[in-house]
Amino acid sequence: MEHNLQNIINNAQFQEKLAFIANEEKMELSEVQKKGAACIEELYSQQHPIANLLSVKGFQFMMSKAYNNKIDVDPQEIKKLMKLMRQNSVAFILTHKTYLDTVVLVTTLAQYGMPIPYTFGGINLAFPGFKQMGKNSGIIFIRRSFKDNQIYKAALRHYISCMIENGDHLTWNIEGTRSRTGKIVYPQMGILKYIMEGAKESTRNIKYVPVSIVYDLIPDVKQMTEEGKGAEKKSEDVKAFVQYFRKLGNEYGKAAIRFGEPVEAGEHQNAVIPDMEEDSYSDKNTLPRFAFELIHKANMITPVTTVSLVCNVLLNNFALTKSEIEFSVIKLMKSIEQRKKDVLIERGKSIGGSVQQALNLLKSSGIVQKNKAGYKTKYTLASTEFLPATYYANMASAHLYHRAFIEMALVKIKDEKEHRILSFWEEIMRLRNLFKFEFFYTNKPQFSSEIEAELNLFDKNWRTIINNPEGDILKLLAKQELFVSKGLLLVYLEANKVVCKTLQSWDLEDEFADDEFIELCSFKGKELHWKNRISRLDSVSKPFLVSALRLAKNSNLIPDDKNIDFKRLENWMELLDNLTNRLHFLQELEALNIKKNKKENTDDEKVPGADNEYSTVDISKDEEGPHIAAFFDLDRTLINDFS
Repeated sequence: MEHNLQNIINNAQFQEKLAFIANEEKMELSEVQKKGAACIEELYSQQHPIANLLSVKGFQFMMSKAYNNKIDVDPQEIKKLMKLMRQNSVAFILTHKTYLDTVVLVTTLAQYGMPIPYTFGGINLAFPGFKQMGKNSGIIFIRRSFKDNQIYKAALRHYISCMIENGDHLTWNIEGTRSRTGKIVYPQMGILKYIMEGAKESTRNIKYVPVSIVYDLIPDVKQMTEEGKGAEKKSEDVKAFVQYFRKLGNEYGKAAIRFGEPVEAGEHQNAVIPDMEEDSYSDKNTLPRFAFELIHKANMITPVTTVSLVCNVLLNNFALTKSEIEFSVIKLMKSIEQRKKDVLIERGKSIGGSVQQALNLLKSSGIVQKNKAGYKTKYTLASTEFLPATYYANMASAHLYHRAFIEMALVKIKDEKEHRILSFWEEIMRLRNLFKFEFFYTNKPQFSSEIEAELNLFDKNWRTIINNPEGDILKLLAKQELFVSKGLLLVYLEANKVVCKTLQSWDLEDEFADDEFIELCSFKGKELHWKNRISRLDSVSKPFLVSALRLAKNSNLIPDDKNIDFKRLENWMELLDNLTNRLHFLQELEALNIKKNKKENTDDEKVPGADNEYSTVDISKDEEGPHIAAFFDLDRTLINDFS
């Protein structure tokens, strides 16, 4: 079908659907047809070559200001993507960390001569001056809410089906909003639902490709973390765009993008839905399960920056010298490279140069401070910057949480003598449940296999050591040299403590409402910090509290009919205190390891992954000749019979 407004409106299937709605809603057909046409006109977007060219040039200019024209890519992924886009419509499922995510995707595709996808954006962004430019360069402005509007739903579904039929490509941020924590957040399934329904009405295939984008630093982080602490969210208008553009003049390091393998909607899914018991949907491929499968796959391909690892190391320790940071970072890098190839974006660089560049970026942004400590120079996190540091550390969390769970479970069983293997796995599953709204998992059998693979990196003989009542768990832990638990888990444990304590003090005569409860949590968190029950006031940030409340609701721990289970709340708090003590134990053990190994030379160490054929695209250098709608192979030869 030609991508023409009148053709889309006059489509027989769409008119039949409007007639059905008119009958169901007891409305005049002409009125429904008029409203349906208006909805299509509101959604309708085109890609004019001039507008596309201007958009790409504008995006390149934005990237040049913030990231020196550099985007780290995997050429093999690009090659596979070219082939996929020649044969199918592609839906790019983006993770969402900044307003620049779509800029990075479009810039990368245009650089390799691939078609630019149509982008879904909130209608609040259709402000004067940007609306027409957006509609001419492929932005589909959709309403924020249309719950009971059957005409709009039918129009959106039909418009998407026409785009798929036309061979167009689509992209949107499945999280619905920018992540306020640095890790992927709970998916919003609205657009995914309409694309899947639209695909059923089309005769062409659409492939769902997860895309993960990370950055050394992000212009939005300070603002987003302040909003988490209670600052008012700024409106998205021309003034906000100008202010955001001005920020791009600073140095933010490098951006990196990775494309996953296509995920089939009808195939068996391994991801789990945290709100539901796994057995209740183990044999079903539902929309939520597909959404979680997509974000799980995006998690697994997420690139890892040295900035992220430096932040993780400094969250684990109060202050470290540069050589101590290098020692811990290279251990982290080797661990990540062993479990997941091709995710470190600084591969092949010297560890000293990579860490120094990360420290320079973090110092320039005010997150890290350089201090004179006696005869040594040490680096610490600025006292007001724990949330931004946590944000950047969290960008690597998908590659570290298995290790964190193992560390915590091993500490629990280190003094036990009987049934240790059973106790270990029970604790792993308890931790899996406790943090199920923070990290998104595969099903239990697959998850168990992932834990075993990680244990093999701890020690090939882990099963013998754990099974043997005389096996030395402490020795097994001590040989690891570094731990990730504190930097990764402490903020969630403390947010859980705040929610638990607030529930314990909740007046059962008051009606329970989420907003009022979170507001009280913010106050209670300050009290707990004052009493030294939590170590970081930043744990009282709203995104962490909302996630902890979601866990409490899922565990039936909130007031119900003016009743609350105080005994279970007490058990929850005991578990959280116990886990915090384990973190302190690991921190002391790591301090001993760093002291013992501080003379280890890292001068000749390289960031793992140097053998991989990755490249950093210089987006300031255009291809020769027209390339907006043409495919080029990696050797820059035009693919025959396609333009």
